[in-house]
Amino acid sequence: MGAAPAFYKPEGEVFYNDGREDALLKFITTHPQQAEIKGSPEAVLAAIDDFGHSQDFLMTVGEYKGKIVSDLIAKEKPQTVLEVGGYVGYSAIMFGDALRKAGGQKYVSLEMNAKFAAIARALVDVAGLSGFVEIVEGPSRESLRKIAANSKGSKAWDMIFLDHSKISYLNDLKLCEELGIVAPGSIVVADDMYVPGNPQYSEYVRAPVQSKVEARKPFVGCVSDGGLSLGNPYLVYESTIFEGLQPSGLPDAVEVSYCVDAVGSD
Repeated sequence: MGAAPAFYKPEGEVFYNDGREDALLKFITTHPQQAEIKGSPEAVLAAIDDFGHSQDFLMTVGEYKGKIVSDLIAKEKPQTVLEVGGYVGYSAIMFGDALRKAGGQKYVSLEMNAKFAAIARALVDVAGLSGFVEIVEGPSRESLRKIAANSKGSKAWDMIFLDHSKISYLNDLKLCEELGIVAPGSIVVADDMYVPGNPQYSEYVRAPVQSKVEARKPFVGCVSDGGLSLGNPYLVYESTIFEGLQPSGLPDAVEVSYCVDAVGSD
């Protein structure tokens, strides 16, 4: 597809849901090299990057941080990956392809916005991954509860990738803990840990069990509306920051947290 600048166009004050996602879908589906793109995850990702370079910024994980997660999938060989926050399907295509190559079984991407979910499905289909990657539309907490309720056997997922509303990372991780979606053996990957950053999330996954138990005590029995999760404070994580770049070139990082144990109980 020819040489392209290394980075996407700058983010700008408005950086999503202004028509650029529709323009991206048209860009891909009418691309002059459509024959080469169809059925190739790598070519679809390159075309999305081309749009970001030449047309408009896109809030994707991008190739630089994306490689960190793809390499992690290749190394750890999870069977199941659950993504919370799919946008237009860039990460679902990249990580779904990595998971399929690693011998995995299932990639599910949760996306709240109906239009973005539809675009993600269309691009996943162009990439030839529609039989392997599932896009689930709806609010994340509702979708997480449905996934847990519909699980047969173990509810735990091998890997969870968080890339939705940053303020929701911690509360939704705690919901995953409560539902058993995250359990010993799970790997939780959180994007955008430098820009904008998420110190409360990092503090939680790095905190010792006893401090999490003490912090939860005042709230036990007081939460009744289902909007706030208390989590499972007995889960132990080993967490590491991996530095990378946003697609626009700004320094950023992902945090990789291995859930390694469950100590004690209520």
